[in-house]
Amino acid sequence: MEDRSECLRITRLIVDAMQVSTDPVTAAGAGHLASLELESPAQAIHLARCVAAFTTDDGLANEMAEIVGESPKFLIGKVLTVHYAPEQRTGEHADLEKRIWTLVYAGRRERARVLQTLTRRCVI
Repeated sequence: MEDRSECLRITRLIVDAMQVSTDPVTAAGAGHLASLELESPAQAIHLARCVAAFTTDDGLANEMAEIVGESPKFLIGKVLTVHYAPEQRTGEHADLEKRIWTLVYAGRRERARVLQTLTRRCVI
């Protein structure tokens, strides 16, 4: 029960930050996160990592780093989608990353654009 409350608290922080993002794709996708049905605080934290990795809003990425308590470079390093093609992802959060990418970002932003943003931020 305590884990569920923490998961909801973290998810609310993420959604609130996404809704005021200057990245229109991220802001529009905030409403879709409820359908992810996160099960643990670890998944909610990984959601923040993914939002930081996939958004073009530098301020939002920094806010996600604060929520998670990790440096931007370390945070981005844990998002496999940044480093591998979608079909090559494996690991504990691979399915969650795929669901986030598909639900919020896929079809609306090319992977190359995400990589350009991360390079500009000097996190990859």
